[in-house]
Amino acid sequence: MSTPNSLNGQRVIIIGGGSGIGLAAAKQASGLGAEIVLAGRSPERLEQAKAAIPGAVSTAALDFRNEDEVKAFFEETGEFDHLVVTAGELKHGSGKLADLDTASSREQFESRFWGPYLAVRYGSPLIRQSGSITLTSGFFGDKAIPGASVPSAVHGAIENLGRVLAFELAPLRVNVISPGYADTPLHDGLPPEQKQAWFDQTAPTLPVRRIASADDIAGGILFLIGNGYTTGLTLTVDGGARLV
Repeated sequence: MSTPNSLNGQRVIIIGGGSGIGLAAAKQASGLGAEIVLAGRSPERLEQAKAAIPGAVSTAALDFRNEDEVKAFFEETGEFDHLVVTAGELKHGSGKLADLDTASSREQFESRFWGPYLAVRYGSPLIRQSGSITLTSGFFGDKAIPGASVPSAVHGAIENLGRVLAFELAPLRVNVISPGYADTPLHDGLPPEQKQAWFDQTAPTLPVRRIASADDIAGGILFLIGNGYTTGLTLTVDGGARLV
């Protein structure tokens, strides 16, 4: 998998760029000359991320579950080249269907589906013709795991949304990145020893024998940004997790 040689003169908006995969993608894109706009719910985290990224970086506090905020954000931002959406939490909606709290399940759709939907709706008219959109799903989208009905539904919805929008928004390119197990702040809610034990138990089951870093997944995002002949694709970067 190759990444673009240069993003000089291009503007990349990353929603969820304050940490984890989004931050790693911002660093890689900035290293190729892109101007970066980071958006997310935590101003403090965004400022910390900005300090870690070389080059031209601006930030904007944004709750992309709020339609008015999303609309206002893009009206203020103006034209750009690439939209990357990595934001969204996975802590809600896990468990057997009969045991799930409906409100928590709906909240996961608000964050992981309707947020990206709104970002594309209001952001896509401002993307220059040679630009791209990259959304984020996960390997639950095509791997049946008991207790993951809501994440599976969310991931599948995002992937199907991406395929339809590749036609609807053409010639803009629309793709989806589908990460596997990755060592990102998404798991920081676990006690450190529990998190490490889970990684140690999971890594040997994967063909690559390790857990992904945020940079591994970000490399996939940069490929989708830079390959001008790739659209309607869900790119799996999961170390072979779907195979086991």
